Amino acid sequence: MADNPILNRVSGFAAQPVTRQMALLIGMAASVALGVGVIQWAMKPDFQPLYGAMSPADNATAVSLLQANGIPYTMAGGSGLLSVPSDQIPQARMALASEGFPRGGGVGFESLYQEQEMGLSSFMEQARYNRAVEAELARTISAMDSVKGARVHVAASKQSAFIRRGQEPSASVMVSLYPGRGLSERQLAGIVHLVASSIPELQASKVSVVDQAGKLLSSQDGEDNDFGYTSEQFRIAQQLEDSLNDRIESILEPILGVGAVRAQVTADLDFTRVESTSEQYSPETIMRSEQTTEDLTLKSVAAEGVPGQLADQPPGAADPAGEEDPVAEAPSPTRESRKATRNFEMDKTISHVREVPGKLLRLSVAVVVDYITDEDGNRAALEQGRLDEITTLVREAVGFDDARGDTVSVINSPFVVPEALEEIPEPGLLEQDWIWQAGKGALALIALLMLIFTVIRPLIRYSTSYTPPPPPPSDGLPQLAGPMAADGGGINDDTVALSGPAQAALPGTTTPAYHQSIAMARNVVNEQPARAAYVVKNWMATDG
Repeated sequence: MADNPILNRVSGFAAQPVTRQMALLIGMAASVALGVGVIQWAMKPDFQPLYGAMSPADNATAVSLLQANGIPYTMAGGSGLLSVPSDQIPQARMALASEGFPRGGGVGFESLYQEQEMGLSSFMEQARYNRAVEAELARTISAMDSVKGARVHVAASKQSAFIRRGQEPSASVMVSLYPGRGLSERQLAGIVHLVASSIPELQASKVSVVDQAGKLLSSQDGEDNDFGYTSEQFRIAQQLEDSLNDRIESILEPILGVGAVRAQVTADLDFTRVESTSEQYSPETIMRSEQTTEDLTLKSVAAEGVPGQLADQPPGAADPAGEEDPVAEAPSPTRESRKATRNFEMDKTISHVREVPGKLLRLSVAVVVDYITDEDGNRAALEQGRLDEITTLVREAVGFDDARGDTVSVINSPFVVPEALEEIPEPGLLEQDWIWQAGKGALALIALLMLIFTVIRPLIRYSTSYTPPPPPPSDGLPQLAGPMAADGGGINDDTVALSGPAQAALPGTTTPAYHQSIAMARNVVNEQPARAAYVVKNWMATDG
């Protein structure tokens, strides 16, 4: 009969009791399952969150897109956080970006393209449209560098033909900023005008912006008030001072070196608003027209004598004395009146003057110059002539005006040299990702080898080392005796006893246990050659 180890092992396993076979099969299956689990754990990729927490509707859409692109994913049960393998995050984000992810927790204009329900009222349509506008504005604001997220609320009254002037719309914006960042004046003004331009009839003064801490960032009142005007004054003064500081440093640093100059400018500005109206008349006049009226009344001839008596001379009789001068004198007037009306052109100037606030009253400039370093590496002070030149440059840079009372002070003093910053250490070997992946694989390999040599291999050996109880001794055949036959589980002792000829007899060829005994002997020779040699040696010593 051919010597086949596999057939011998199968025969040895089939000769065992059923209970022992079941126990061996269960142990072998558990070992294989454990090995497969260790291999899967070693080959499992490192999952990283794809985005932050999203709504259930967005998660469902994202999962469908990931499945369509064949990207594995995991989802946290409590928070619904979606995670994908770290090496596939860019691919997954590109696939989701085609559908507008991340959506910022809102549904924008894409909801208008969805199938509408039957019987939807006009109020619900308007509410859905307003919600889409708010979501789109929130997405646009969230795209800014310093903004992590945003929410927009719009309050608009319903237009009616029966109301001539309704309530003006208003809007409020809540922005969530990244830690350590803030909104500049331009960014804040951009958000306000962006919202105001997106809503019909919405004024910029009706838009309020707050941060995640509840701090009001924009002014709700568009008119000038005491507090708003003061903050604007501070901003204008700070801009002017910063501009002058930059001028001084930009003109001196090329001469003295980068970081060798420190300048501070204080600007005294007059923010008083003055409005005046004046009327002026020219001293020179020009007559435009003149109208003159004269009224003269002449004296009449009066009657002489007693009233009622006849005159001595008839009327018209010539006076003898007057014959010599036939021309009588004319009577002189008794009343004379003259009236004149003259119209003159007069120059008149009306001027309305409004002075713009922010007039510069005085400048105070302070400049500190560091010591210079000579050829030997020693630090020394500047000469007075050099300081005078620097002072002249500073005055010209800031527009110095002595009549205005400006002052410039330049001093030379050594700067304190800061300590050198420590270099950022390179990531250690244990901080490298590939080290952890390699360690993970090595740990899985060690666990798998231990499982093979400590569990699976003993189980295989134990499954083929069972020997049934020996039959009664036969004539003239030697019989193996010792611990190997007593415990039925293989040779567990280094000593093997060999009895006389009656005990050393092996069963005949017709005995069913003959093949099992041969298989056991071969197994002992293959697995434990030292013990097999020891048994043969004892046999030879016994036979003489």
